Amino acid sequence: MSNMFKAAVGSTTVLSGAFCAGLGAVRPADRARINAARPRALRGSVDLDATLKKLLPTDSRWDYGVGLAESKAERVFWIEVHPATERGAAEVEAKLEWLKAWLREHAPALNALERTFVWIASGAVGISPKSSIRRRLATMGLSFSGGHLRLP
Repeated sequence: MSNMFKAAVGSTTVLSGAFCAGLGAVRPADRARINAARPRALRGSVDLDATLKKLLPTDSRWDYGVGLAESKAERVFWIEVHPATERGAAEVEAKLEWLKAWLREHAPALNALERTFVWIASGAVGISPKSSIRRRLATMGLSFSGGHLRLP
């Protein structure tokens, strides 16, 4: 299977040179929060936040994209590691809106891939699973994985 994620990252001019194999683009502290059930299915990763920081210093940038091979396609897991507090939830919501708009406007090849948006708590979880905040984010297509994400 060709690496559609790598090709999509490569076709996004502002991400030139940002692609890394496996979880290589994920900062070590955050990498400890992510593991893959099928490590060989990992197609690579990109650190959006670090890559776009100079170009878009005041934007609410998303953290990472991780490509994963599935049975007949590839999926990008768009991962944000952020405090799980009420304030943190509002920040994640703004970042998710930013990411969706950025993908549409600047990264059509990445936007065309199947995707899952995931929030990983960077510390203790301070919002209830049944809170209106978590429900609102779920309706936006964001899943909350607690402090750890296991990629399928």
